[in-house]
Amino acid sequence: MAIPLNEVFGIATHVNPASYVNRGGLDELLGYYLSTERHIAIHGDSKQGKSWLRGHLLDADKTIVVQCQVESTPESVFREALGQLDVRAEIRQIGRGQFEGQLDFTGGGQLGNVIFGKLQVDAHGGGRASREQETETTPIGKTPADLSWVARVLLASGKRMVVEDFHYVSEEHRKAFAFMLKALGDYGVYVIVVGIWPDDHLLTYYNGDLDGRVEDVRLVWSDDDLDAVLQKGSEALNIEMLPDLRACLVRDAYGNVGLVQRLAEQLCFHAGVLERQEHRTQLGAGGELDRARTTISERMKARYDAFADDFVRGMKRMTEGLEVYKHMLRAFTAGTSEELVAGIDSRELLKRIQTADADASIRQSDLTQALDRVDRLQVKIGVQPLVLTYNRDRRRLFLADRSFLFYRQYGSPTWPWEKDETLLAALNSAPAGEQLNLDQEFPLTQHSVQALAAEAD
Repeated sequence: MAIPLNEVFGIATHVNPASYVNRGGLDELLGYYLSTERHIAIHGDSKQGKSWLRGHLLDADKTIVVQCQVESTPESVFREALGQLDVRAEIRQIGRGQFEGQLDFTGGGQLGNVIFGKLQVDAHGGGRASREQETETTPIGKTPADLSWVARVLLASGKRMVVEDFHYVSEEHRKAFAFMLKALGDYGVYVIVVGIWPDDHLLTYYNGDLDGRVEDVRLVWSDDDLDAVLQKGSEALNIEMLPDLRACLVRDAYGNVGLVQRLAEQLCFHAGVLERQEHRTQLGAGGELDRARTTISERMKARYDAFADDFVRGMKRMTEGLEVYKHMLRAFTAGTSEELVAGIDSRELLKRIQTADADASIRQSDLTQALDRVDRLQVKIGVQPLVLTYNRDRRRLFLADRSFLFYRQYGSPTWPWEKDETLLAALNSAPAGEQLNLDQEFPLTQHSVQALAAEAD
């Protein structure tokens, strides 16, 4: 049976081996890190193949994958992980790196029973305990749920815990999780954390004790890497994408492998290549490319309309700070593609705001506070995945989702914040919501507090 198009190109939850490329030796690098006694952080822009990289080296039956949500906490993450092992967990955090509660192996799940047997729990032991408390008597099949017991269960499962979409977790809970990672490592449990953020060594930033205990893998695609994806997939379909076509697809993708996959799939679809061709077929930069661009930009419209609407609704709820975000969004979305990918320095961003509007009473300290909160604000107002992300070390605002550049080029959007009158109209028509006090909701990080102090000097 001929291989179908959707098993070669396109976005999928599973790895498409027919177009998977091991660029820069990342497979070998991650494979080595998996053999070490260290945690691993895989990060990069949206749709850069983070999950594919992990999935290519770790079979699904060897992992416990927890998808983070906005409301995720360390307790909920471990509760879900244990639930996948047929272990019911009643746990709560009592301090950094500490749990208390109870693990229940009596739910009838076969996997839970197997793990319970491996643990060789004393039928007369167990209990509700923290690491500092003595064990009390509990029924057979139940054990105390301090972090050491959670670690023992994870070890007995023989599976690697993977925490996906870590960027959705609040700042407070990221810090708490980072402290738990240190303790888990001491117990011999090593976790893979996956998410969208530009900072290297993010987990170490939250907990300095993780220095040397976490390996960072940042995903970046070169033009040659993306071209290799197209050529490998073309071979699987028995087609030849001519050099001019491949150059157009790579240029349109702005370094994003997910966008290359989508473009290649739509191009083949419009060219009638729905499966491997019996005879070698050539494709060039013709009408199929134009139709592929139109199809994808139309499908992106709802996502970026929601991005704009979410920000407008969020701005309407702000008790203060609306003016800063208006000018920040206006200056950032007007930046060139190269600037958005490389990031715009906060001082340069302020200069552009002041140049564009001499009456804007925005200080560097105002902008620093807005930038410090922009990632958390997007999560709060429902922007998924993130579009903007701020690197506090480099003090630069980056584009987190490069499909924005494609949509801006081929979707020809207009943003409500481009003009005061269009923003005012959008704010007036936006539904009212609970007021959003930025100072209370998003306390400044210590990093930005220090930056503000330096600016004051």
